[in-house]
Amino acid sequence: MSKYTVLLIRNNTTFMINALINNLKSNSYTVIESDYEMKSVIPHEDDVDVMVLFADDEITEKQNLLVYLKDLIVEKGKLLFLIGSKEEIEGISEYIPPHLFCEVVERPLDMNLFVEKIDNVMNEEQMEKRKKSILIVDDDASFLQLLYEWLKDDYRVGMAKSGMQAITWLARNKVDLILLDYEMPVTNGLQVFRMLKSEQFSKDIPIMFLTSKSDKSIILKVMAHKPAGYMLKHITKQQLLTNLAKFFVKQEYNRLHGEPTDDVSI
Repeated sequence: MSKYTVLLIRNNTTFMINALINNLKSNSYTVIESDYEMKSVIPHEDDVDVMVLFADDEITEKQNLLVYLKDLIVEKGKLLFLIGSKEEIEGISEYIPPHLFCEVVERPLDMNLFVEKIDNVMNEEQMEKRKKSILIVDDDASFLQLLYEWLKDDYRVGMAKSGMQAITWLARNKVDLILLDYEMPVTNGLQVFRMLKSEQFSKDIPIMFLTSKSDKSIILKVMAHKPAGYMLKHITKQQLLTNLAKFFVKQEYNRLHGEPTDDVSI
C-alpha cells in the first residue's frame, strides 16, 4: 500500500533520477514524473502529497515554472523539496526563497537520508492535519497575535481582521470553529455572523463570539443569536484552551451519538 504520492519534477531521466525513483518506490511511495514545463506539472498538482524539484543547470531558465511553484507553496500550502548543486540552489532562490522549501538538499544526494527527510515531513504534516482548525476574526491586530500564540501549538489557526477577510479566507479553507469579535467597527460581529451564516461554505461552521463586555444584558444579547458560545476577551490562556477542548469533546460526543454537531455551546 502506497504511503504518499510524490511528483518528481526533473529535466532529463538520468542514472541519479532512476536511483531516486527506485528508492522512493522501495519505501512505498508512488512516483509521478514531470519535466520542467508548467503544462506537465499542472495536471498533477492537486493529486500529489509532496513535490520534489530535482534541479540542473537549465532550471533557472524556467522562471515561469519557478514562480508557479512558489505560488503553489504560498497560496495552496504545497510541500516542495529541492535537490541541486550550490549554484543551482542560489539561482532558484531568486524566485523561491529557501525558507519556503520543506528541505533544500545539495548534491551529492544520500538517497536513504533524503527519503527519511520526506518521511519526517509527511508524518509532521499528517499530525498537523489532524489538529482542529480555528479562524479568529478580530480587528485588533495585537489581540489576534496573542490568540494565535496561545493556540498555535494545539490548533491550526487562521486570522482575519474583518468580515470580508474572513469570507475570503473561508472560501478557500475549511475550518472547524470561528472565534468572532462581537464589537468590531464598520461591520460589527453580529453583521459578520449573519454574513457567514448566509454563505453556503460557512453556514454550518460553529461560531463563538468574543466580547470585552461582561454586562449581563450584553451577554443575553449576544446569546440571543444562538452562537456556539461566547468568551470574554480578558480570558486567560488556560481558560481559553479548556473551553475549546470542552467544545470539541462535546461536538465529537454529538457526532458519535447521532446528534447535531452544531448543537454545541459553552
